[in-house]
Amino acid sequence: MKANRSYLLLLAIVAVGLASCEPKEVENEGPLRNDLLKKTTSPAVIGDRIEFVYALGTLEGTLKTARAEASIPGAVGTGFSRYSWFTNRSNGQDVPVLTASDTITNGAVSTASILDGDNNKALSLRYYYAVPEEARGKTVSFRFSGTSSTGQEVTINSPAYTVSRMDMKRQITLKDAEKCYVSLADMTAYTKEEVEQKGLSGKIDFVYVYRATLGANKYAFGHAMVSLANGTYLSDLNLPASWTKTPTLLDKRVDVKDAQLRGGGFDVYIDDTDLERTTFTNSADFAYNLAADQGAFVRSGDGTYVAYVFVNSVNNTAKTMTVSIKRLQVK
Repeated sequence: MKANRSYLLLLAIVAVGLASCEPKEVENEGPLRNDLLKKTTSPAVIGDRIEFVYALGTLEGTLKTARAEASIPGAVGTGFSRYSWFTNRSNGQDVPVLTASDTITNGAVSTASILDGDNNKALSLRYYYAVPEEARGKTVSFRFSGTSSTGQEVTINSPAYTVSRMDMKRQITLKDAEKCYVSLADMTAYTKEEVEQKGLSGKIDFVYVYRATLGANKYAFGHAMVSLANGTYLSDLNLPASWTKTPTLLDKRVDVKDAQLRGGGFDVYIDDTDLERTTFTNSADFAYNLAADQGAFVRSGDGTYVAYVFVNSVNNTAKTMTVSIKRLQVK
């Protein structure tokens, strides 16, 4: 009965590989088998991580170890989880099961020691690769392997994955008349006092302002990003005459989404190519009436950076807007 159960689990491992739709180099011979699924669909961005499911199954003995070697050592946070997962048939939820007694990452190599027991004949371990600065703009690949108590070993090689040249920063809260001066170079918001004291005006690409209405006709303005060069919409800020006011191009978009910046919900992403090919044909030096799940492509005045600024949330009462940014240095 146990052998039949293990065989069914082994078939499930093969199904994982078929579902991944990725070309892989697999060495599966005999009763010990393995397969690999890359769960992450988003671009590999520095500071983010890639998630894999490494599946192992055996018809003889039990599983002993799992191993992953990256072509470029990962950052802190790289390694195996101690838990494998199965799907609860009653509610469809993934349920964790303690499977590894120990997990270690040393340089490019991560290992997991599987707990002893007859139940550990088939499992699927999560492996996380924290994308390091050293991988920026390069390709990274992985070699996974597993062993059983009978001394057998299997291996599988992943495809090569291109690491983005972009930088990403999530959940930057902007507040009108306070931390509202945003630098793409620093991926940071400053107060007016900080800009003045540190001489940062030349690095400020836009200012966040909230005005319910503007002008004699009281037209709706709302949450906005405005270039320092736009004296009309920033006239009430009394900016020092000594400040550098480099014009910034902004292209408001209500149709561009990004799951990494939003925090999930769909599989649509901004990548390097999107930022490289943005033309700014409909651009201005401001973008107004911004709402959650909208955003704007932004090009710095000196042309060094192109970014997509995604609006996570807005609050009319507090006069705040929370944004997340993907930024690419283009020159």
